[in-house]
Amino acid sequence: MNLGMIVSRNARRWPDKIAVVDADAGRRMTWQQFDQRVNQLAHALLASGLHKGDRAAIYARNCHHGLELFFASAKTGIIAQPLNWRYTPNELAQTLRDGAPRVIIVSKEFTDPYNSIKDALPFIELSVGIGGNNGLDTEYEEFLAAHSSAEPETMKEVSDDDVLFLLNTGGTTGVAKSVAIKHLNALSVGLNIAAAGDIRESDCYMSIGPMFHSAVFAALSFIVNGTKIVTLNFEPRRALEVIQQEGVTSFTAVATMINYLTEAAGANSFDTSSLRLIIYGGSPISVATLQRALKIFKGADFLQVMAQTESGVLSLLLPEEHRRALETENFRILESCGRGAVLSDVRVVNAAGHDVPKDGRTPGEMLVRGPGIMKGYWNMPALTAETLRDGWCYSGDIATWDEDGFMYVVDRKKDMIISGGENIYSSIVEEAVCKHPGVKECAVIGVPHPVFGETVKAIVVLQAGRAATAEEIIATCKQNLASYMKPTSVDFVTELPKTPAGKILKRILREKYWAGEKRQVGGV
Repeated sequence: MNLGMIVSRNARRWPDKIAVVDADAGRRMTWQQFDQRVNQLAHALLASGLHKGDRAAIYARNCHHGLELFFASAKTGIIAQPLNWRYTPNELAQTLRDGAPRVIIVSKEFTDPYNSIKDALPFIELSVGIGGNNGLDTEYEEFLAAHSSAEPETMKEVSDDDVLFLLNTGGTTGVAKSVAIKHLNALSVGLNIAAAGDIRESDCYMSIGPMFHSAVFAALSFIVNGTKIVTLNFEPRRALEVIQQEGVTSFTAVATMINYLTEAAGANSFDTSSLRLIIYGGSPISVATLQRALKIFKGADFLQVMAQTESGVLSLLLPEEHRRALETENFRILESCGRGAVLSDVRVVNAAGHDVPKDGRTPGEMLVRGPGIMKGYWNMPALTAETLRDGWCYSGDIATWDEDGFMYVVDRKKDMIISGGENIYSSIVEEAVCKHPGVKECAVIGVPHPVFGETVKAIVVLQAGRAATAEEIIATCKQNLASYMKPTSVDFVTELPKTPAGKILKRILREKYWAGEKRQVGGV
């Protein structure tokens, strides 16, 4: 199935129903208007010389333009590449070199960082500005205006096995990876969530997760049902205002966002009675945060989604399971990531590839197979072959499972930290720490944080006779990393624990900071 058909169908079925509200731009569109703009963008890209398989990037925060590119790509076979606007210019240039888009759409606020690297990106043939020309080749509305709003003929040439977009994710070696997502992958994620959340045409969905991540997946769960979609860049009080103004019934957030919403000044003064379903992921939610949320969002149910860019949805903790845990005060279940999703087959296996016992104690790696699994890593066949084996996607998450099939993530095979829903690979941070001239060696780990679940800590051994402060180390990282990746604290030690082969024993380092915690990964 070509996902562009969904917007075309919605335009025929509900031509005058509001489809998209860009809360930041103050723009509202019906399904017919939205479909027409998608078609105009599709024709504009084709007229620029792009063909099926070529890439078109967008460098912008959440906005209606991102949704338009997503569906214009679907209708043409052009591959969308949403860019992580939190990246430094150098990180951004690396991502762009990986995807090599021929066209880039850039919002006004990111014109300067784009211009600082554009000379190193000769493959970009056309730049399009949102909010003005801003010194780029053309302006977005002008780019669309000259083109037809009719359905492009290319719709017939695109199938569910074609790549729809590239999503960037970190790498354990410090090299960013672009994950190729097919139409079928995106649709299966959407249908998994739609089935678990009982999504309805009468819903109103607020999209507050960054669209350079997989936020568009959750939005798709609602778009397939003709639901009104509200795009917004997250700020707690503003999100509460929009819930009240638009009658939002659902949104997706990491647990950190829910924490911010419950603690926003005057949170209780907003009318959030329209909310019926809060979807969250990134990490389990703590009982304390859940209970605070229930006091503010009275009547809302909760749905936990455990997903990866590579594998789609692995597991779900359903609304009725949240209710039962609270009613019976069996809070243990809230520490789980639920059970395998409807369209996903999940296993927990040992190093030999055999299923571990469902005893709630024996750890193993989570494997998943199903229609949500990526096409592969873009331009990385060896890594793709390592991750996708015999039809299974190896997640890198270490978990136990109990006799009822509830899975509990206890560690990560991949050396990764999740802070506020953002994936941070320690090797990338370690490389940045070591740029300080006083550092001999270091180890970066995640430690508990009351708001973000985990936060980044650097443990540093200094060169003999050299001195450095924590502030200096963090400042060095800030010059070389996106802000959310830098350490929030630094400990200095005389040596790091190591194996006889010289590998740093991060397990021993973590023990000091995670003592007394139930999980070896963070939950808010």
